[in-house]
Amino acid sequence: MVEIDFFKPKESDRNAKVTVHKTGKLGFSKSASDIMDLANKRYCKIGKDVNGEGNKVLYMAVQTNKDEYSYKVSKAGDYFYLKAKQLLIDLGIDYKDDDSTVIYDIVPVNLDEKEYYKLTKRVIEKRKAKQT
Repeated sequence: MVEIDFFKPKESDRNAKVTVHKTGKLGFSKSASDIMDLANKRYCKIGKDVNGEGNKVLYMAVQTNKDEYSYKVSKAGDYFYLKAKQLLIDLGIDYKDDDSTVIYDIVPVNLDEKEYYKLTKRVIEKRKAKQT
């Protein structure tokens, strides 16, 4: 006899992501802004593991206070974003590319007993319109 163990539905943070916009801004999804509490924590620091994978994995710390490494979180309507043109240039990300979109999936992590967010890069290639 088969005994089935059903999975209980859980709210997913799967849509927690930050998208690289063609304007050089990093736009947070609603899910990301909620889990990161961007309504109350209006500064972000972005870094990478010096022994890591270049711009494929980044780390973000969200905080209430500004310091020399922090980016200001701005808001337009219900959405939050960072002005990040120079960061994207420094990371070698072509934010103006019309053929692809860069997205970072966001997952909360604890490192050295501090809360960070791990940003894992994904590139979505846009489909070319069929020419007739």
